[in-house]
Amino acid sequence: MKLQLPLTMLLSLSLLAACNKNDNDKSVNKEESVEISISQNLDKATEEARNEIINGNISLGDADGKAKKAEITPKGDLLIDGKPVSITAEQRALLVTHRQLLANIAINGMEIGMQAAKLATTAAGEAIKSIFTGDTDQVEKKVEGETNKIEASATALCEQLPLLMESQKTLADSLPEFKPYATMTAKDIDDCHGEVHERK
Repeated sequence: MKLQLPLTMLLSLSLLAACNKNDNDKSVNKEESVEISISQNLDKATEEARNEIINGNISLGDADGKAKKAEITPKGDLLIDGKPVSITAEQRALLVTHRQLLANIAINGMEIGMQAAKLATTAAGEAIKSIFTGDTDQVEKKVEGETNKIEASATALCEQLPLLMESQKTLADSLPEFKPYATMTAKDIDDCHGEVHERK
């Protein structure tokens, strides 16, 4: 038997479907708006932190936290307890190089963290969209692609560490005051690669 619906009911159903579609679109648009806002805030925070790393002093840590506060300035001065250590032109060059390596790794690490934060936001937004579109496979592919990029960036960061350790050794051999802050070991490099491998 063929079901016959009154014209008024058909119109009502059509309007209801249209309203539901508009509500779904609004929900998706709202999520996109939130995602864009979070992304912009992350970009701003990243830029501010990058400028601070490039233009500010970089702090050094010791093995047990008992050594005096130490910093390397952008000009290559070594400050211990706020006072500059007497250095030669060669030692200054080593400090500038070491500071640049530290800055690059710090910036790269920060950017990887920001990429991961953006991915979490994107994944949440895409998951909500998939509720309305039903396209979960596309969401998984997109998130997996971004995850692979982050893992590649993390691996590249780990590969910078041997150069930093070599710089640390050269500087510690040249400048005794720096030795308490030369704490990096081969285990740190292995741990870095191990953490990346665990995420794969």
